[in-house]
Amino acid sequence: MLRTRKIRLRLRSLARHASVRLVWTFLLLLAALIVLLDLDTGATISYSPFLVAPTALAAWLLGRRGALLFVALSSAARVYDYATTRGQHDGPALLLYELAQSAALYGLVALLVLYLRGRRDALLRHARKVRDAARRERHRRRLDSAIRRAVPEDVAAIIGLTTSGGESGGFDQSVTDGVRQAALAASFSAGIVDGAALRDLWSGGTATVPIEFWVCEIDARVVAYMMILGVDAQKGMQRELHAMVVEDRHRGHGVGGMMVDFFCTHYKHRRLVAACRDGSAMLRMLTRRGFAPLTRSDQGYLILARD
Repeated sequence: MLRTRKIRLRLRSLARHASVRLVWTFLLLLAALIVLLDLDTGATISYSPFLVAPTALAAWLLGRRGALLFVALSSAARVYDYATTRGQHDGPALLLYELAQSAALYGLVALLVLYLRGRRDALLRHARKVRDAARRERHRRRLDSAIRRAVPEDVAAIIGLTTSGGESGGFDQSVTDGVRQAALAASFSAGIVDGAALRDLWSGGTATVPIEFWVCEIDARVVAYMMILGVDAQKGMQRELHAMVVEDRHRGHGVGGMMVDFFCTHYKHRRLVAACRDGSAMLRMLTRRGFAPLTRSDQGYLILARD
């Protein structure tokens, strides 16, 4: 897959370079044709004003470097035609004047075209930003509407996601054991129904605390879940994002970030805490949302909090 992508990018790069070379060739041939016509007709007809065309096209298609080169070439060609057909007896001062006049003419055309190109590019960038923002907003609303409170029928999917989290190193490996999974399924089902569960406290011991499960359902499939726990036996105002798992194929599509945003907004009137590993994607998401390190658990997890 990665090799195929590299080959595709390489082919696109070669195509761009080939198209630029074709543009250079075409514009140089066009300018040469105009100069030859100008020299062939002598003083009768002057074709030098038509050099505006390749100069303008160079500014539009090739940018500043192309515009500068064609301004110089067009100015030199016009002075050469003037010197050979009409200015044989003129001194260097008049030739310099003709060169300055030609450079001013072609330079003004190039500057105007470059300005128009810049405005076009700015409008395109703005349109892309608006389009991307609208796409992100549609994606956010879709994900936001996909987050709901878990029901007992979701336990099998939650256990499956927990198992994948253990296999990837996000959870302790014990969650991949069949007996452990059966115990977790029973505990999760009871927590969903009762809204309370027994947990180990950071200060030591255990206590019964509030528990809530939230899932993200896309295309009728649970693709992520998070477990929210109370922190102490007094059922205080704190809530901990105790666990969150996103299905492998939905990672990198904003699901995890939306789940964390939901946690922050749904419990915004409470003190929020979360445990994560050093260097994890979860740590980066929480830090961006104002969480700061609070302490470290006995298991080595970094505890972060946001007031």
